[in-house]
Amino acid sequence: MNHDITIPPTSDGAVDVTIVSWLKEVGSVVKKGEDIAEASTEKINLYVAAPEDGTLQEIRINIGEKAKVGDVIGVVAS
Repeated sequence: MNHDITIPPTSDGAVDVTIVSWLKEVGSVVKKGEDIAEASTEKINLYVAAPEDGTLQEIRINIGEKAKVGDVIGVVAS
């Protein structure tokens, strides 16, 4: 089963974020709640956690690209 990795709401209320880094590569094993990506707004940095245990199957938004809160940035396969 596939699980979408989405940008969570930010503490500063921003809507747009930029992906700063991916902490895991496609094919890496991840645990639910583990930080797998870092994003930033104009004011803060935030971490995006794995939604479930599994394998990082796909990265949809690359480093340096922008996304909005709620956007799917990757997929974890369990």
